[in-house]
Amino acid sequence: MRTFLITLMMVGFFQLACNQKDDLTTATFRVKIIKEVCNDAIVQLIDSTYKQYAENGFMLEGKIYDQVFFTRFSCQDRTKMQTLTSDLTGLVVTVKLLNQAKSDPNCVTCAATVSSRPSKSQIIEVVGL
Repeated sequence: MRTFLITLMMVGFFQLACNQKDDLTTATFRVKIIKEVCNDAIVQLIDSTYKQYAENGFMLEGKIYDQVFFTRFSCQDRTKMQTLTSDLTGLVVTVKLLNQAKSDPNCVTCAATVSSRPSKSQIIEVVGL
């Protein structure tokens, strides 16, 4: 009987662990893409509610930005953001925070990155334009 209870508890624990979501929060917010190179991006918060995830006073190309953070877009996110040009600068998208990046073994990007980046970095998922 004791072995049965221990086994049942372990199965329950593993069930909970497997059902853990990647989402840090279900809340969404909007960001503006300041600079993007090969899926690496610096984004600026439009909604100041989430300012704890960003930093102020970041200088890029001679301009100072507040409420910015670094992120890397997944290939799925990049597909969602298809535009007429390859330049995503200025595009405003709706995102949500994730605990961990979603793996995509078929995703291939170039090795280039933004020249400088904010010290704060977040993993996000694009949920809409």
